[in-house]
Amino acid sequence: MKTAEIAGGGIGGLAMAALLAQAGWKVRVHERHDSIREIGAGIYIKNNSIEVLDAIGAFERMRPEGLELERAQIRFADGSIRQERRLAGLSRVHVFPRQSVVEALRDTAIAAGAEIVTGSTVASATADGTLVTANRETLKADLVVGADGVNSAVRTSMGIASRFRLLPTIIDRFLVESREFTREPMTVEHWSGNRRIGVTPSGPKHTYVYMVAPERDAVARKLPLDVADWSARFPKLAGLMALLGRSEATQFNYGLVDCAHWSRGRVAILGDAAHGLPPTLGQGAGLTLINAYALAHYLRANDDVPAALAAWERDVRFISDRTQAWAVRYDWFTRQWPTQLDVMRPLVTWAFGRIRFLNDRMRIADQGLRPANIEIARI
Repeated sequence: MKTAEIAGGGIGGLAMAALLAQAGWKVRVHERHDSIREIGAGIYIKNNSIEVLDAIGAFERMRPEGLELERAQIRFADGSIRQERRLAGLSRVHVFPRQSVVEALRDTAIAAGAEIVTGSTVASATADGTLVTANRETLKADLVVGADGVNSAVRTSMGIASRFRLLPTIIDRFLVESREFTREPMTVEHWSGNRRIGVTPSGPKHTYVYMVAPERDAVARKLPLDVADWSARFPKLAGLMALLGRSEATQFNYGLVDCAHWSRGRVAILGDAAHGLPPTLGQGAGLTLINAYALAHYLRANDDVPAALAAWERDVRFISDRTQAWAVRYDWFTRQWPTQLDVMRPLVTWAFGRIRFLNDRMRIADQGLRPANIEIARI
């Protein structure tokens, strides 16, 4: 029986644990916190994520906690609709509280036989498949997976050329227990100058709101929220602003991980540790899940673990690289677009939504693993 040690009990680590355990591996997950929990608010689970979650049996566990969306809109501050997309087929989207997703993956991994150790911090790994914890425990495995986030200790200890940098864009995230402002199954992103607000129903009881602005916007960085200022920028959302002013929020800068390699020897880097990207396309979870599935796929096909890891990165990585590049471009467009050229913004917004060539390239991840000729099916 092959063995795997996985650093990180988030979406990537738990999905990888479920996939390997279901394939007959002995798997152990190391989570540094004292419980499996997710930082954040809501999360978009798109077609690629759904295909993987369904294949491992997690989607039905979490489905009651989410909501399927019918369409997505971009509106300007005056309420005018500047882009609308139907969300179906390869573009389908469900929205969940983030905690629901990690709990479903945790339960799926445990049901498959994976062991989850909380309060276990990973310090380093070596290419021969050795993982070392912060308390100096040395563990040898056929495979080590570093799914330990943008500041990955596994990636750093392996000497893989990489860089994590913060981008000059901030995002505030709210999850409020109300559907007053999201009665329809749709997501709306509101634009006003270089600020954006996304408003989305998240399951039967909650609304997920994200607010994005350039880091240089001192008023936008204020928490608690400057209700008067945001209401002046988005007058159609004044009622929602009053609610958010009384609600808890998390605030982060967008970030980007540049990683020269995803594998070395018996060690693989997965999720944000490999391809952390701005959330402009809502594909952080999607890329993580399809890459986890693809890695399990190559490990099933090849008993030589280092060779399987090399083939995985060679054949699949291009999907993440393209998505990451487009996520950065979209961030630049929304953050840096000159206000004196706002008259042209509707045309560019229309192009993003209507020109198939742009959409196919920007949303390549929506197709899951089809571009890599891998069929996602239950293991």
